[in-house]
Amino acid sequence: MRITGLDFETSGLSPADDRIIEVSGVLWDWETSSPISLLSDYVNPGILISEEITKITGITNEQIEEFARPEEYVFADLIRLISKSQYVMAHFGNDFDRKFYDAALVRIGAVDDDAPPEVHWLDSAIDIKYRDNIKTRNLKHLAAEHNFLSGFSHRAVFDVLTMLRVASNYDLAAIVARSNEPTLCVEAIVSFQEKDKAKERGYRWFAGSQTARKCWWKQFKISDYEIEKETCGFDTFILPGAPE
Repeated sequence: MRITGLDFETSGLSPADDRIIEVSGVLWDWETSSPISLLSDYVNPGILISEEITKITGITNEQIEEFARPEEYVFADLIRLISKSQYVMAHFGNDFDRKFYDAALVRIGAVDDDAPPEVHWLDSAIDIKYRDNIKTRNLKHLAAEHNFLSGFSHRAVFDVLTMLRVASNYDLAAIVARSNEPTLCVEAIVSFQEKDKAKERGYRWFAGSQTARKCWWKQFKISDYEIEKETCGFDTFILPGAPE
């Protein structure tokens, strides 16, 4: 069985307003837990990258100017890679990478007769049933929990390889089955003094925006949420979607 692991570095968090600046795709053989083909390329976003994004990704405007290719060329290579696999996997992909992927397909016009084949997406942050004692979803921390160290800096291709090595510890059929179960976005109702209770259970802090208030939140499969309500020790609230 083959899957394509992917990760995007972007100029910001909005698929509508921001652009992909780096694409990594790894065609992965699940049976041997090894890469078959790798794609790692800068994408010309048509806009300048902010200093904040450069601090996060290490990608500079000078690197983009010298090495980046047009988005439609990079995505043509990515689509060819994906076409050789049965599944696509991304870490927190449902709320991030998949939205940027869909927006890019619209920009390059690959949504009509020449649209790429439909593919089943897997999210390694939520579709893998990790052990109960593993609360983190940080990739480097997940690597340590699975007895290996990821010593590379935050870049797309290294993140994909780390994700795939972690995921290969689990049964792919179980991951696929879990991906078909509905996902809930849940807020932890905790005071400032109780915030560590939410943090220790893997809830993430959302700092708020024009349309959403600050909160601690986490994604759950429905079956997991039923257990969470009984064991977390604080009240919870089901959000209409991921805060943004």
